Amino acid sequence: MNSLSIFRAAFIADALSLGPHWIYNQGKLARLYPEGTTQYDDPRAQYHPNRKKGEFTHYGDQMLLLAKAVAATSSWSLPTFAAIWQEGMNGFDGYLDEASKGTLANLASGSQNPASPSDDLAGASRCIPILLSTHTSLEEKVTAAREQTALTHGDSSTIDTAEYFVRVIDAIEQGQTLPEAITQAAQANYSSLPIADWIAQAKESLSEEDHLAVATKMGLTCHLHEALPLTLYYALRWHQQGGELSEQAFLRAITDNNLAGGDNSARAIPLAAILAASGCEIPLTLWEQLSAHSALSSLETLIQPPSLRAKKLSFQGANGDQLDARLELPSTPPRAYALFAHCFTCGKASRAATTISRALAEKGIATLRFDFTGLGNSDGDFANTSFISNVEDLLAAAAHLREQYNAPSILLGHSLGGAAVLAAASQIPEISHVATLGAPFDPKHVTHLFEDKVPDIVSQGQAEVTLAGRKFNIGARFLNDLNEHDQNERIAKLGRKLLILHAPTDNIVGIENAGMIYSTAKHPKSFLSLDGADHLLTDPSDAQYAADLIATWAKL
Repeated sequence: MNSLSIFRAAFIADALSLGPHWIYNQGKLARLYPEGTTQYDDPRAQYHPNRKKGEFTHYGDQMLLLAKAVAATSSWSLPTFAAIWQEGMNGFDGYLDEASKGTLANLASGSQNPASPSDDLAGASRCIPILLSTHTSLEEKVTAAREQTALTHGDSSTIDTAEYFVRVIDAIEQGQTLPEAITQAAQANYSSLPIADWIAQAKESLSEEDHLAVATKMGLTCHLHEALPLTLYYALRWHQQGGELSEQAFLRAITDNNLAGGDNSARAIPLAAILAASGCEIPLTLWEQLSAHSALSSLETLIQPPSLRAKKLSFQGANGDQLDARLELPSTPPRAYALFAHCFTCGKASRAATTISRALAEKGIATLRFDFTGLGNSDGDFANTSFISNVEDLLAAAAHLREQYNAPSILLGHSLGGAAVLAAASQIPEISHVATLGAPFDPKHVTHLFEDKVPDIVSQGQAEVTLAGRKFNIGARFLNDLNEHDQNERIAKLGRKLLILHAPTDNIVGIENAGMIYSTAKHPKSFLSLDGADHLLTDPSDAQYAADLIATWAKL
């Protein structure tokens, strides 16, 4: 699944960069894009006169040529890429950069070494389509990435950079955090890449508040010594800000890079790929709006046979609002359907929701995850929601699955979402399995996160609270509804197979909650410990471990 998202993210990012590409005036960019670069735009500079919104810069166009080469043969072939690239660039109607001009001239003269001496980052950035091929090894991908860069860029550091990007993304896919992957990938035996110095430069700059000033100081050109450290800076900055996995977080990171100015596309392509590899959601609506969408979709199928697919959908929630959802579908007809409830204020793009949903899809279980009313991409006012409305949203999600696909037989919930699935299970007759992760026994437990604001909520009807660095308005209905049900009785009468996952080190919802749920529930029930994990499962390896446990348990 990740390789497909990485591939798409790179093309989306390039198309989002087309409008502001090669504008160095940050004030002008701020005026042109007050809402950020969240939609495609026509070029605002003079360099792409033949391009319209939804199309690519010359970097994206060359990525498309590389994707065609990868799709053309069962294994990497430099001669095939060279032929496709030369044919595509002869008579090219887009901007012809110096690297392409020099290489075309050298090829025309019959030179044995056609590459230009260029050291611009884009020569390495465009290697992303190579990662879509899932049947090749890491070293084969490294070789392909280096060779595709070396066709047009003779600078050894630029060739090393292509390898570095492949290794960073592979390390992330193997479970490393983004900072760990950036450091681990630097350990390879590069011929001339001063990557350790550039990583240090990027990390040191994270202490500065103004990212635009950082970008200006680092340099905004395409040259490697400016562009690569700045790319790493924006990737690390996303992680420093919480590593949120939502579409909005993806678009914010791309926007920040784009509004820094200069050769933003050369940076945006690998930045987007790294975020997608880390699990960040990509805006599928923008993927579908690409002018080359049909061609790219065909190439995807040729390079990587259909496997897991994420389907974007929506349905009406408890309060009548449209709720945004993703349905993770397996490559074969689903053997079951599952429904995932995210943690309090988290959203469907949380690490646990994303990883577990995809892992279940890999096991043949289609899994729906959605944003509760007022959160993420869903409509509605969070201040008007409550625990009971969350339960009702779950019932609406189950009804949507029942009407449009098949009713869910598995309910999963994280934290307060775990309490919600325990409350909802008896109202969905088809449910046979219920799993909770870090769930409180009593939903009222969540009030300790904002206990200093409870008096204000009671007296004023609602109050603004800060949770995990984000501000939310919580209304009196939320507090009142917590007292209107008997969770103890619901757990005792659950009557479904129950799996309780909890970390002994959870400092948000203590392990005693798992013990109370287990002792109250009747058999069949199981408890599994998530040793060393935190409450939000922010470590990818912990989320994957939980996902694997649930997928194994949920065999029907």
